[in-house]
Amino acid sequence: MTIETLKKKTDRYLNGESMPAETKQIQNWLSCIDDKKDKLSIEEKLVIEKEILAEIQAYTAYPLFFPKPEPWWRKFTALF
Repeated sequence: MTIETLKKKTDRYLNGESMPAETKQIQNWLSCIDDKKDKLSIEEKLVIEKEILAEIQAYTAYPLFFPKPEPWWRKFTALF
C-alpha cells in the first residue's frame, strides 16, 4: 500500500466515511501496533509538558492572569 493510499484510507476512516472493508483493514492495522515500546518515560513526559506550557504561555495572555509574585519588600517600599 502506498503512502498516498494509506492517507486517503485513514482520512476516510477518521471522517467516518470508510467502507466496512476499509474500516476492518484500518482496525486490524491499528491492533498490530505494539503499545509497550511506544511508552514515554516520566522524564520525557515532563519535558514535553514544559514545552507545551511554554508554547501556550508565549501565545496567550497567561502572564496577565497569573502574574509573577513580587517580593514583599517592593510592595512595602511602594507605600513610602
